[in-house]
Amino acid sequence: MRKLTGDVVIAGLGLAGSLLSLRLAERGFKVTAFEPVESSYVKPCGEQLTLEELPLRLAKAYDVIKTIVNFVHVFVEGKYITTTNMSGNSRWAIIDKPRLIMSLRRSALDNGVDIIRRPWNGERGALTIDSRGPYNLPLSSEVLALRVIAKVPAWSSEEAILDFRPSLGGLYWVFPYDDSGHLINVGAGFVGLYDAVHLEGLVRGYIKEKISQNFDVLEVKGAPINVFTNPSLSTGDIINVGEAAGLVMAWSGEGNRPSIVSAEALAGAISSYGIEDRTSILKKYSEGISSLLSSAVLSRLLTRASYRSPLAEGLLRNMPKWAWDLYVRQEFGLDDFLRAAPQAIASMLARREDKR
Repeated sequence: MRKLTGDVVIAGLGLAGSLLSLRLAERGFKVTAFEPVESSYVKPCGEQLTLEELPLRLAKAYDVIKTIVNFVHVFVEGKYITTTNMSGNSRWAIIDKPRLIMSLRRSALDNGVDIIRRPWNGERGALTIDSRGPYNLPLSSEVLALRVIAKVPAWSSEEAILDFRPSLGGLYWVFPYDDSGHLINVGAGFVGLYDAVHLEGLVRGYIKEKISQNFDVLEVKGAPINVFTNPSLSTGDIINVGEAAGLVMAWSGEGNRPSIVSAEALAGAISSYGIEDRTSILKKYSEGISSLLSSAVLSRLLTRASYRSPLAEGLLRNMPKWAWDLYVRQEFGLDDFLRAAPQAIASMLARREDKR
């Protein structure tokens, strides 16, 4: 494989790759990045960003926050369960992700990053990093996520919906798209459903059922999303970051916060040890995102278990509110699951007994 003269080669300039390229260039590293799409960035996601310290700082620096989600309504199989009142670091921002990424790319160029406008073909540097996103994934091994941007008569720019459908192996989501009270981002992803036309029909039907009979579709986008493969921070001699590392939360599909956090952590690790000590870089990188890794693994375990179990619907319907609040805020840990599951089972059995 051809070796380039740069210190670092980065494949893919999505959110993680763009931010990492910029941070390394700012610290004096010679960076070569591969990104075939020059004109714009478009990905079928909710553009949700959990406002922890690093993501909030970045979003403010580039002025990309469109609105803040303060209330998330949880449904199971279309029936209302509870509402989580978001607060503090758990709040969700809806961001202008294309603007953020294009701004990061321009900043990277201004700082000397050499961007090659074609797909990465395996070229190596002294250190090589994979930050490619969903279009590099094999569709058959992941979930096809499809989102529709629609104009509706009215929708609160502070509210979102997560509608879990264990019978279909996935969920619907509804997010505000801006702060106008009229534009919404509605999408879905279901295990084993790879027919985009059929999936678009389901999403349109969901808008009619839950939002409004009157709506105008402005845009439709779809792509595979990695929600089942467990995170992996390296592949051979290549270090992975962001979605390429599997750092996507299966329970919400969010990849923006993990991309930012992992890029900053990897940039810090490389700055600490230089480009030759790959073992130390990986160790520090892993330690820096340990809580993120644990959360990503747990989200996959719970998602796989819930969508394969005939008891999933009953358990989700009967999960206590405190557990849903932690889950939606992405603060739900293994100990919380072990505490919530018996409560959900007891509640489910009690309701069955009452019906007799």
